[in-house]
Amino acid sequence: MKKIITAFILIFVMIISSGQVLAWNNDSELIETDYDSEILLSLISRVAPTLTVSNATATYSLSVTCISSVNNIHATLQIQQWNNGKWNDFGSSWTATSTTSQLNTSGTRPVAGGNTYRLKVTVFASNSSSTDSVTAYSG
Repeated sequence: MKKIITAFILIFVMIISSGQVLAWNNDSELIETDYDSEILLSLISRVAPTLTVSNATATYSLSVTCISSVNNIHATLQIQQWNNGKWNDFGSSWTATSTTSQLNTSGTRPVAGGNTYRLKVTVFASNSSSTDSVTAYSG
């Protein structure tokens, strides 16, 4: 059994690394299609949200770094409050955008004192050929 699994994995790796993709067409014939040798797995390199709360004010910051070809970043920020054993959205979300490969934003939002909060950030990045997204949370 171990030899069969090892053989299957070896064949799979050889097919993937050959630069060819094998697929079945509608007539159930095996066909080959070429694909680009370079595949970008992620346009987004780093997302760093922070949130600190003092009295009834939440101070947030967000730093996003993408690969150099990115020319559009859109971030949706949402404060969440820990309540009844789960995170719930608190207040309205807001957005920040950039037309370069970097996005930095910071500011304050009012919150209710004496509660636990975090910042949820959903980032979308794009260039002329790809789109990527990621969700991150402050610590």
